[in-house]
Amino acid sequence: MKGRTPPASHLFPLSLCLALVAAGPARADYPDKPVRIVCAHAPGGAADQLSRIVAEKLGQALGQTVIVENRPGASTMLAAEHVARSPGDGYTLLMATVTTLSINPSLYGHLRYDPVRDFAPVTVVASTPFFLAVNASVPARTVRELIDLAKGHPRTLNVGSSGNGTSSHLAAELFNDMAGVQTVHVPYKATATRNNELAAGVIQMTFGNDVMPIVNGGKARVLGVTSATRLGGYPAIPTVAESGVPGFEASVWYGLVAPRGTPEAAVRTLHAALARILAQPDVKTQIMTAVGGEAVANTPEEFATLIAADTKKWGKVIERAGVKAPAE
Repeated sequence: MKGRTPPASHLFPLSLCLALVAAGPARADYPDKPVRIVCAHAPGGAADQLSRIVAEKLGQALGQTVIVENRPGASTMLAAEHVARSPGDGYTLLMATVTTLSINPSLYGHLRYDPVRDFAPVTVVASTPFFLAVNASVPARTVRELIDLAKGHPRTLNVGSSGNGTSSHLAAELFNDMAGVQTVHVPYKATATRNNELAAGVIQMTFGNDVMPIVNGGKARVLGVTSATRLGGYPAIPTVAESGVPGFEASVWYGLVAPRGTPEAAVRTLHAALARILAQPDVKTQIMTAVGGEAVANTPEEFATLIAADTKKWGKVIERAGVKAPAE
């Protein structure tokens, strides 16, 4: 897998991606039956919670029941394949992530779905950055100090992730590359275990979005957040970009896509409803509480651009670092 680059078929121009929504005309009474959101993760997780927040509000906005169906497995590929093969009629949606559409193409040689050609983007629902956290015993108190420490002691800092090829792993590899440091990657199957070992000092740092409990307990410190700008919910925490690594950004986004061939009118109806929903203060609060991120609601065109940009970005990180697909 080392050195694998994304197949050319995954780097299509925006015009092709947008053409996917321009199929046959939508029925004037859309939607006239329940809509299904397929979630690629198990019940109870961040993606599931987000799907259910959206489903409840979207159902109210459309005047139809919106059902969440969980289809976890194979690094979100099972759900993606299922939706890619579903009718393009506006009644089946996928709660996709950056892993589904922008990371998997570079990790796996043969996907059973095409992240660009098989889906019509609707909107990014939420974006969740990581917190760069270090064990309380690490002497660095800023990102700049951490970089200096890592440069002075190459390959002595262990950075924990939620597994090979996961977004937290790739965030660490991007940090290594952009900061010019060498850390040791330690993958975990469970983030709870990773956090326990961060608190105990087995690993010295991590990029995680669920580290606040151990930070509040005094076992770790947050040095920065990986979003492009400071989070509204944590305005005192500087970004990694402003703290020593200009241009650094690494976030997990969650977005709704429909199967290719979905009528443009249906996509626009869904987008308009979601834009109104995601602007509501109570929804923003629910999203921050559930996934530690912020509501987005960009346009289908902007979402398509993001998918392409992140495919290129993470493909380069995977190639340079020789990241291998996680074992199934």
